[in-house]
Amino acid sequence: MSRSEKISRRMLNALNTIGQKLTSILDLNELLAHLLDLSVENVRAERGMVFLRDEATDEMQLACARNMDKQSLEDVSTFSRSVIKRVAEGHTLLEVDVGKDPALSVYKSLVIHEIKSILCVPMRTRGKTIGVIYLDTRRAAQMFTDKERTFVESFASQAAIAIENARLFGDINAENVRLKQEVAGRSRFENMIGMSPAMQKMTDVISSVASSDCNVFIVGESGTGKELVARAIHFGGPRQKRKFIAIDCGALPESLLEAELFGFARGAFTGADRDKIGLIEEAHGGTLFLDEISNTSVALQARLLRVLQEHEVRRLGENAARRVDIRVVAATNGDVVHLMQEGKFRSDLYYRLNVVTIEVPPLRDRREDIPLLVEHFLKQRTADGTASKRLAPGVVDALCRYEWPGNVRELENVVERLVVLTPGTVVTQDRVPDEIRAAAGFPPTRTNGDGYRHKTGEQLMVEQTLRRFQGDKAKTARFIGWNRQKLYRKMKIFGIPADYGQRV
Repeated sequence: MSRSEKISRRMLNALNTIGQKLTSILDLNELLAHLLDLSVENVRAERGMVFLRDEATDEMQLACARNMDKQSLEDVSTFSRSVIKRVAEGHTLLEVDVGKDPALSVYKSLVIHEIKSILCVPMRTRGKTIGVIYLDTRRAAQMFTDKERTFVESFASQAAIAIENARLFGDINAENVRLKQEVAGRSRFENMIGMSPAMQKMTDVISSVASSDCNVFIVGESGTGKELVARAIHFGGPRQKRKFIAIDCGALPESLLEAELFGFARGAFTGADRDKIGLIEEAHGGTLFLDEISNTSVALQARLLRVLQEHEVRRLGENAARRVDIRVVAATNGDVVHLMQEGKFRSDLYYRLNVVTIEVPPLRDRREDIPLLVEHFLKQRTADGTASKRLAPGVVDALCRYEWPGNVRELENVVERLVVLTPGTVVTQDRVPDEIRAAAGFPPTRTNGDGYRHKTGEQLMVEQTLRRFQGDKAKTARFIGWNRQKLYRKMKIFGIPADYGQRV
């Protein structure tokens, strides 16, 4: 069998299996990576790219690349404006000797890399071109022929159908996520409990800002509900039918945060074995919520500023820019003005974000809302299937007197613990943690005539939680809301053995 016949048989066998492989992949990014790998492998190309038509701009955008350096990506992106536009009209380009074509030899990357042959094929379905497959090689012995052209054209037809299916599947999933977010967003808006003047003032600002499309800067202490405010802005505004994407900028190391936000190309760094869309791109058309933005580096702030100024984003490892349309809501619990004075936060980014500032009041400044919040949290627990509980007289008063350094989040945590750890239907004063009892002026302990020291609610809480987690200190501390050092200190004060719970 001749070499030509072997190649033809190999391509035919590949076509018989490719259809099944492609139609079984419903994740678009995974599909694009797979189809490009199959293209490069089966025609012995050295480099490859896939372009997809952007439905919003009707332009071909780079979606996936293989073995392309930054200069090549930039050069071929320029190259694509003419050649790929022609291919996108439905005509395959097969160039056997690039050096002899004056129209192609002007592109630096093609000359520098001594590209000998180019094959560019449209992907068409239902009478329209949805994308383009670009392949090239510098090996004279493996220049593309009509056999490779026929193979890739047949392959492209299958790929177009698979891409349409993956996009449809992605749209359905995105719509499901959006509907769930919309329901969650509306319920969370209703969950902004409070009738205090401070809350009324804030909700009035939210109502005014939500209907616009401006960027918003939310400031407030940890636990006050800044994300709740951001969701209310999104779901009350013109982008409510698109995605709401949230990220805690303080929860990830700098390198991971950059990759999460901007995405990356395959090979951009060690471990980048596939292309990944960033959260900025994912939020296209919707809202991006950057929580604790003051924790970002100045370098990352510069990249975020460019996104806001140019309305485009570049994935790590790529030079090609992608257009994005997003509303940005940022939040922090830090003093941004002080950080700007120290040079730790860019003033130009701050003023881009800070079109409108919303201050979320701490819980201590709206104590009159605490009874409403407690009632709301109790109803939530009942709705989750927990037996109905009520608070004994004086318990709510104790909660109202406490300073709540952790704000609403801490209050919710305390109410949940009281409900879970109270065996009966009434939460009594002795179940309330000592620090809250002290704020209300309640005695932390009680003694009987024999001088026996009765257990406080806090001690009972520790003991019951240790039993629940079979003595696991880390899980116990996490559930209560303490660090392990505080748990050990409390156990020593209460005289609780180190192995308590393990023997139960």
